[in-house]
Amino acid sequence: VVSTQSTGSMVSTQSTGFPLRDYILEVKAQRPDAYDTNPPYAEKYRVLKFTTMMMLVYAGSWSEQARVGRLVWNSIKYDRGYDVSIEECNAQYNAYKTFPANGEKEQIWSWNFFDDMVLLTCNNELQYSQGWDEGDVHPLKPGLPEKCRRLGDADVDRIVFRHMKGEYIRARPKNNVQPTEPAAETTPPATTMTPKHTTITPPTTRPDDIVGPQVYPTCNCWTRECGYCSKLECTVKHDLISSETGVQVSSVLNRQQLNTIVLYDDEGEMIGKFRWNLKGILLDGCIACRTPWRLRRAKAEEGPTDWEFSLQDGVVQIKIGGEVLYENRLRSECAGVYRQATRFAFYNMGCENTFTLTREMEAGSRITPDCAGACPAE
Repeated sequence: VVSTQSTGSMVSTQSTGFPLRDYILEVKAQRPDAYDTNPPYAEKYRVLKFTTMMMLVYAGSWSEQARVGRLVWNSIKYDRGYDVSIEECNAQYNAYKTFPANGEKEQIWSWNFFDDMVLLTCNNELQYSQGWDEGDVHPLKPGLPEKCRRLGDADVDRIVFRHMKGEYIRARPKNNVQPTEPAAETTPPATTMTPKHTTITPPTTRPDDIVGPQVYPTCNCWTRECGYCSKLECTVKHDLISSETGVQVSSVLNRQQLNTIVLYDDEGEMIGKFRWNLKGILLDGCIACRTPWRLRRAKAEEGPTDWEFSLQDGVVQIKIGGEVLYENRLRSECAGVYRQATRFAFYNMGCENTFTLTREMEAGSRITPDCAGACPAE
């Protein structure tokens, strides 16, 4: 393993001081010549495989008490998705979006840490993202959400590299650049996306006698009552692909808090999340770019900004004041996956933010003026 805190030469070491807040960590790795994407059972569930790379990250000292994270990823994509995991955030492994480096032997991996998320790319293609406020919940792994947030808050300044003999690392200065992987506002190549299986509870929709649009809080689906975004009564039915009206939201825009809309297909399977703030725009598996300057400039000087997210005909748009300030046409498999979006919910956006329930929408039983008791009643 080699290390440098500039873009210059590389120096051999096993552990190194490395301020992850200030630098992007790049790893030059080699895919093995022979590999099995569907190995035998005993090999499949091992944390350490011959394709594995691992980092232990520390804040303040080398003591075990100062270790705040273990990051594990692999140089190939496994058939069953045992590809990448952050121990403090994920209850199980996550699948890559595509086969790393399009199957090429040489790979350049980049870990990019931000205040609200971390991105992992391979050859500039987004393979994994994790929000620090979006850690998994699992009964056999208590404390995951809190540990994930702590990792995001930690001032990581040193790393131990394991199982990476013969590979290289280097540090690329961020120069105050916020999420830009990939930098251009384009749709990455075709991705392989596997929606998470969810527990479905039949919804109770709003009566048909709604007179006009009504304003409701952005009810948080990440609660026990909502099955952590798995129950349909915490979603709103709306055909985002066909409708000219998108999801109209009023929220305070800044560089810290993400605005997150969870998207589902007609059967209630989660297909991805749309997330954005004044730093970056993310659509799981398909978009990861920085927020355009004209969109940042359009926010309200004080208080909440009224904005609209739409997916009509597979085109991702963000509008403010009716003007399209961000647009990205989905292609290939991305378009196929998100064309199924017929429901949405809000993740961790707070009771102070609101959205407009239009006549063509059908809200679940927990989408009420007080979010079924979760928010203060007016």
